[in-house]
Amino acid sequence: MGIEIVSTGRHIPSLCYKNTDFTKIETSDEWIVQRTGIKTRYFEKKLTTSQMAVSAAKNAFENTDLDPCLIKVVIVATMTPDSFTPCCASKILDELGIRAMAFDINVACSGFVYALNVCQGLLNEGEYGLVIGADEVSKLLDFKDRRSCVLFGDGAGAAIIKKSDNYSRFYAMSKTDTNCILNAAGLSQIKFGNTLHNFKLQMKGQDVFRFALEAFDDCFKDLNNNNVSLDDIDLFIPHQANFRIICSVARKHNIDLDRFYLNLDKYGNTSSASVGIALDEAIRSGTLKKGMKVLLVGFGSGLSWGYSLFKY
Repeated sequence: MGIEIVSTGRHIPSLCYKNTDFTKIETSDEWIVQRTGIKTRYFEKKLTTSQMAVSAAKNAFENTDLDPCLIKVVIVATMTPDSFTPCCASKILDELGIRAMAFDINVACSGFVYALNVCQGLLNEGEYGLVIGADEVSKLLDFKDRRSCVLFGDGAGAAIIKKSDNYSRFYAMSKTDTNCILNAAGLSQIKFGNTLHNFKLQMKGQDVFRFALEAFDDCFKDLNNNNVSLDDIDLFIPHQANFRIICSVARKHNIDLDRFYLNLDKYGNTSSASVGIALDEAIRSGTLKKGMKVLLVGFGSGLSWGYSLFKY
């Protein structure tokens, strides 16, 4: 059993920041583009993470006549929830007219891929689920740290899925490695006793770069072990973290770069939302066509990584 993508949607904030908006921290458009491929990103100043999730979900429902009442499971992947409890997924039910099992998961940038895996496992044949990746990473950024603050953006991506006999394969893996990403928290301020602590996202870029390449290697190894050739895949939709990472993967595995769907130049790294936003764009642009075999690859802090392979 596998999944069928019924519809997708996304939410992109209205406030766009160009690379030239970061010149006060001794960086430049050329420096950012050469090292990351990112040109713009969007920060959300009005909506919460759950509200962005609602917006993306409504955008998905606009493209289908499916009654929201038929949704059996709602999963929101996020590392920036409005609150630890109630979770974002439960907050959005009334807004969407859904009565269902609902919960959040947090594996950062792997979140959307993990959520697809979890959701299909909770559905019976013919049942529908709603998967949303949503993150407001801007509230975790240290805007004095040019190594990290220029990399990220906010947004949400959603997919309505159906459990079916469509070809699908999932793989996910995690390990502990606190040397790569430190002090990321769902809330920017947490009080322990009488002391208020500010948590900001920190990242050791070179370590993360090496990990990302290893994550792709492991995913491709699992595909090979299950008799899936990279040549059989029509489109790769990876987590949108860094253009140089994708170029390195393409060169190492002899994959034409045109087979990767990339939009990180526009949105930067939107964490849990990244793969969902890219999937929606690929479908709406006609890049991903019916009958094509697509591989979604996520990798992020934790460390976590995995893929979702299915025929669209």
